[in-house]
Amino acid sequence: MDYLDNPRKVYGRVDIIYSDSQISDDIATATNSKAEISHTEEVFKGYISPTVKACTLDGNAKMDGSFQMMDNSCIVGWWSKSRCNAGGNFVGAKPYLELTFLKRPIITWIILGDNKLNQYPVNFTVDYYDGEVIKKTERIINNTKIEVKLEPKVEDITKIRLTISSWSKPNACVKILKFYDRLFERYEGDAMQMFEVSEEMGSAEGNYNINSDIMTVSLYNLNRKFDKGYLRSLMILDRKLQPSIGIEKNGEIEYTELGTFYSDEWQISEDSQWVKCSAVDKLIRLQNKTYVGFPLTENVSVYEILEDIFIKLGLKPSEYIIANSVKDIIIPKAYLPKCSYWDALQEIANCALCKVFIDRKDKYVVYADSSVGTQNTLKIGGNNVFSSSSNITLTEFANQVEVEYSDVTISNELVETAETEITLEPNETLKMNMDYTSEIASAFVESSNNSVKLTNFASGVNAGEFVAINITSVYQTAKIKITGNAIVINSRTVTAQDELSIKNFGVTEYKHPASELVQSYEHALYIASVLLAKMKAGEGVVTTMWRGSPAIELGAKYEYVDRFGGIKRLTAEYNKFTYDGSLRCETRGRKVEGG
Repeated sequence: MDYLDNPRKVYGRVDIIYSDSQISDDIATATNSKAEISHTEEVFKGYISPTVKACTLDGNAKMDGSFQMMDNSCIVGWWSKSRCNAGGNFVGAKPYLELTFLKRPIITWIILGDNKLNQYPVNFTVDYYDGEVIKKTERIINNTKIEVKLEPKVEDITKIRLTISSWSKPNACVKILKFYDRLFERYEGDAMQMFEVSEEMGSAEGNYNINSDIMTVSLYNLNRKFDKGYLRSLMILDRKLQPSIGIEKNGEIEYTELGTFYSDEWQISEDSQWVKCSAVDKLIRLQNKTYVGFPLTENVSVYEILEDIFIKLGLKPSEYIIANSVKDIIIPKAYLPKCSYWDALQEIANCALCKVFIDRKDKYVVYADSSVGTQNTLKIGGNNVFSSSSNITLTEFANQVEVEYSDVTISNELVETAETEITLEPNETLKMNMDYTSEIASAFVESSNNSVKLTNFASGVNAGEFVAINITSVYQTAKIKITGNAIVINSRTVTAQDELSIKNFGVTEYKHPASELVQSYEHALYIASVLLAKMKAGEGVVTTMWRGSPAIELGAKYEYVDRFGGIKRLTAEYNKFTYDGSLRCETRGRKVEGG
């Protein structure tokens, strides 16, 4: 069966992850026995195998070339300092590991040993606490599995302790890679009334404002579990939601995920059996995260600035996609001030004519107008369409476009832009952030006291951070001063216009949002020319209400066949999927150049 078959049966489901290693920042670990190389925090990070088959001197390793030496860069989980005896038993104080967290139910729990060394706990206990009260204890005897999955099904737990009595190898220390399990539930069928997902990479007005995707879902409050039962303590923000739609193929239901969202609001009514949850994608979080800025650097590509933003955000290369075309945009004297990550990306969007969004795989995507989207064979039209309309808005039509650019120079004049006085306790180390009174380049920091050492200085153009260290055993006071070369900016304007259109219709002006990354006449003229061509009369967007298919992703190219047989080639900029037992979709597409 296919999504465009008629009749068809479409399935929907929503997975809600109430607790996992990514969204749970409340977890702490404690142990009474820890080896020199031991990473207790890794036991709840979701690792399924250590990075090395560790060579040990306890008689359990062979010199056959398969073992490796390990260091603190390796993923190993919890290794105990104490070792068991020749019979595998721990004598005296038994090694234990504790995890504490916000109150939550424990439905299942996983204990994973070292699957490269084939080592695991044999006899152990797991205690489940509410505060300091043990609510349940599980004793496992003569275990022979590397991975053990427990199903305690207990509520209101704040702490779990694993205590190990014996190990699978003689003279060995404890090696636990995982002591955790995420808490999630799947809602489908009668457990879910409906859900709606909206994804967007650009507004209908055709500007380059970035925006966050949203979803809502209505769930059955079985046994009042959301407000009276075991989930009541987890009705907080940032729970992870993953909606999917599916269709039967070859006797199995094949699901397509529509993205990852984070709960923003829960509506739990005493008068209704349904709970409504609203959620947003992770892009919206960037409005509350501070980017320290990009220091003034000559001849830098937009691609390099984006990489700096994502690296400072803590992302791995696998977590973002940047259009290759922005490598060709070189900024003569590139810089970004201290601001939110959201504003930094908005500055990039205005400079490089990019669209920034989160895709269905939860990756950050920077999509340029020149990006080549997926060429989709899907056609929307005929019996698949409920209604359709073409729109051209006033904000999208213009025959005269103005773009500002900045003429940036660096003065030879040194200016003092920040000063403060600090007092440090004996041998104290203090990390400091300072905002500047003016924008500078080539910043440097000074201390008036040689006993207060300043290290790790990192500066943008309007803010910097450093570490101050009292290198003595007595109190020390110092004046901290930051100095640099003044940045001088003169703004200029480029105008592009359609003379024939102005003659026929008069002037309709559009002013592109200014960006200090636009620093040349040529760059500004390029932006103005692109926008002028894009905003001429007759372009606009086509919005279609149709039966829907997840095959159309943001940026995908598709064909729309109107009721008169006319064909338009479009790029998908917006989808809204509504599932309530059946599926319908609203798709907004923009005309492809030449289409």
